[in-house]
Amino acid sequence: MIRPFLMIWLYCEVGVKLKSRESYVKKSKTFLIVTLVMTLLPASAWSFGETSMKYLSDRLVEKGLEKDHVQALFSDPRISVKPEIIIQNLFHSSPKGTKEQPDHMYIDPKYIAKGKEYIIENAQVLSALEKRFGTSPQIVTAILIVESRLNTYPMRYNVFSAYANLAALLDPDYFRQIQESYAKKYPSLRDEAMVSRAQKKAKWALNELYHLILIARDINADPLAISGSFAGALGPAQFIPSSFAEYGVDGDNDGIRDPFNISDAMASIAFYMKRAGWKEDASEERKRTAIWCYNRSKVYVNTIMMLYENLSSS
Repeated sequence: MIRPFLMIWLYCEVGVKLKSRESYVKKSKTFLIVTLVMTLLPASAWSFGETSMKYLSDRLVEKGLEKDHVQALFSDPRISVKPEIIIQNLFHSSPKGTKEQPDHMYIDPKYIAKGKEYIIENAQVLSALEKRFGTSPQIVTAILIVESRLNTYPMRYNVFSAYANLAALLDPDYFRQIQESYAKKYPSLRDEAMVSRAQKKAKWALNELYHLILIARDINADPLAISGSFAGALGPAQFIPSSFAEYGVDGDNDGIRDPFNISDAMASIAFYMKRAGWKEDASEERKRTAIWCYNRSKVYVNTIMMLYENLSSS
C-alpha cells in the first residue's frame, strides 16, 4: 500500500527560550506554503514501533505518572506519526527577518493600532500587572502581538503528537527512517552534530510531554486534545509546558494556572519578564537582555523592541 503524505511547511518563527523554553513566533505575512509530497513508502513504514512507545511510556511512569493513564494515552489513535514535525523543529524554528528588513520580523502595521486598542481595552488588568511585576502594558502587549497576534492566531497542531514525534527520535529505527527520507534535502541530518542535537531534542520533548500531561490534569483537559504550535508551545503567550510549570501565574485568581486563559497568559508574561530582569527604567541593553531570555533570537528581540517603542509612542 502506498500512502501520500501532505506536508505542510509553515514558515514561521520559533525561538528557543531560556531554561528550555520555546516560543511559537508567527512570521510577518505568515506564509503557509503547502507542498504535496508523494512519499513512496509503505504506510506501515512510518511508525514509532512498540519498543519506542514502551520506552517513552516507561520514562513517563518513572517521573511519577500513573502507568495505566500513560499506556492509555500512547495507545490512543489520535497520536499520529508526523515526520514533518521533526523537520520543522530541526530546520525551520528560528525567527527570520524580511527581505526589506533582515533584522526584523514582518509585523503588519495594523497591529500597532490594534495593540494600542488592546492596551486601552485591558487597561485595568495591565495596570495591575505593572504594579505587581513592574512590566508596562506595552511590553506585555508587544509579546502578545508576536506570539499569538493578540490571542487571535489559530493553533493548528496537536501538541501531544508533536512532542511524541520528537521524543520518538530516541528510537534509532525511527530516526533512521527520517534520515533516509529527508537527508537528500537536508544532508546535515547525517552529521554527528545534528544527530546529537536530535537526541537532545528528543529527551527535551519527553520532559515536555510529562509537563503537558500535568497541565492537562490541572486544567481538567484531555492532553490529546490540546492544540498549539509545531514546537509544542501553548496559549496566547506560547509557553512550553515546563516553562509554564515554572513561570505560570494565576492571573484571574480562580485558583487555576491555565496557559490558555488570557489573564493567566498576560500575568505569566509579566512574571517571566520580571524574573528575566525587565525594568521600565532600565537601559535599552538591559531590556534587550530580558527579551533575549524570552526568545534567544536577535531578530525576535529587535521586533519586540520595535513594537514596544511604537506602542509607547502617543
